[in-house]
Amino acid sequence: MKRKPQKPPTKIKMQKLSYLIVLSLLVSGIMFTVSAKPLLAVPYISSSACCLIECSSGQILYSRHAHEERQVASTTKMMTAIIAREYCRVNETAVVSSEAARTPRYVIGLRQGQKLTVEELLKAGLICSANDAAVVLAEHCAGEQALFAHLMSQKAFLLGARHTHFANASGLPNHDNYSTAYDLALIGRYLCHDPYLARIVATKQTKFKHPSYTQVIDITNSNRLLESYPGANGIKTGTTNDAGKCLVASAIRKGRHLIAVALQSGDRSGDCTRLLNYGFNNCKPVKVIDHSQIFKELRVKNGSMAYARIYPGQDLFLWQGEKDLNFEKRVKINYDLQAPIRPGQKVGALSVYVDGGLVDSTDLVSGDAVERHSNIFQRIKDIIY
Repeated sequence: MKRKPQKPPTKIKMQKLSYLIVLSLLVSGIMFTVSAKPLLAVPYISSSACCLIECSSGQILYSRHAHEERQVASTTKMMTAIIAREYCRVNETAVVSSEAARTPRYVIGLRQGQKLTVEELLKAGLICSANDAAVVLAEHCAGEQALFAHLMSQKAFLLGARHTHFANASGLPNHDNYSTAYDLALIGRYLCHDPYLARIVATKQTKFKHPSYTQVIDITNSNRLLESYPGANGIKTGTTNDAGKCLVASAIRKGRHLIAVALQSGDRSGDCTRLLNYGFNNCKPVKVIDHSQIFKELRVKNGSMAYARIYPGQDLFLWQGEKDLNFEKRVKINYDLQAPIRPGQKVGALSVYVDGGLVDSTDLVSGDAVERHSNIFQRIKDIIY
C-alpha cells in the first residue's frame, strides 16, 4: 500500500522568517513601591467616606470608603451646572414651570411663569443651592428633568465616575440618585476646568436678580470654607437626612490645586480643612520616572549599531503621603525597530497608574542615531538572529 507523499513544510521555513518585519507590541504592567519617610499622620476625619485628590493629575492622595455608592444631596448640582453649560448659553431666558415652582426646599422662591436667565439660575443653584433653580435649568435644557438626569449620568460615566447615577437635577432624596466620594472629586475637578463655573463656585457673596423683586438681592455661598480657609475656591455643599452633611472642597496654594470630599460628615468644613492641610503640608512629589536613565536597549535591524538605547521622554512624578506609594508601570513598545533611527524618535509609551487609575504618561524615545547598514552579511545576520 502506497503512502501519500507529505507536503513539504514550506510555510514553516524561510517564508515566515520575513515576518520579523511585522510590528510587535508588548503590553506589560509591573507594580512598584516607593517607601514613605516618617511623616505627619492623616488627621481624624469624621466623614463615613472621604477622598483627597491632586487636581492636575487626578491622583488620589488619601481616601476612605471612597468608592462606596451613597446619596450625595446637592453636590449633585455640580453636574447640573456642567450639563447646563454644555447645552445652553448663559444669556438664554428660562421660564419657571408649575413643577419647578413646587420643588421642595431648599428653594429661592421661584413662581410659575417667571422668567430669568441661565446665568442667574446657575448662581442660585451653585451658590445658595436652590433646588427650584436646578429644576428650571433641567427643564429649560432638556425639556424634562428625567432626560436631563440621563444626560448627567452619561457625562459622569465619560468623566470616569463609573459609580454615579442621577435621577434629578437637585439632589433631592432618590434611591437612583447616588455617587461616591471619588466620583464627586472627579466631577468637581472637571467643573474647575470651566473658568465660568469655577468663578461662580468661588464667589462668597453676589447679587441675584430675583423676578419677584424690583431690586437685586444678596445671596451668600453655603460653602463656609470660602471664608475660613486660605486658598479655598469652591465647590459645593449638600445636605439631606439620607446623605447627611456633604462637601466637595477645592483650594489652591503655591500653584498646587487639591480637591477634598467629605460625605455624611459630622463636621464637613473641619474634615475638608484637615484633608486639605494634609495634602498641602504632608504630600510631596516623588520622581518615579527619570528621563536620564536608560529604560531599555532595543535591537535595531539593518543598522550601523546593533542596539539603540531607549529613554523616557520626560520625568514623571507622583505625590506621596504617609503610606508607601504603590504604582504600576504599563508599557507599549515596538520591538521591531528598523534602521534608520533618529535621536528622539518615538518607539513606544510608558504610563503610570495608581489604584488602577492613569496618573501620567510619557513617550519612550531613542537616545541614539542609527544609520541604515547596507552590508549583505549584516542583513543575513539580522534575519538569522
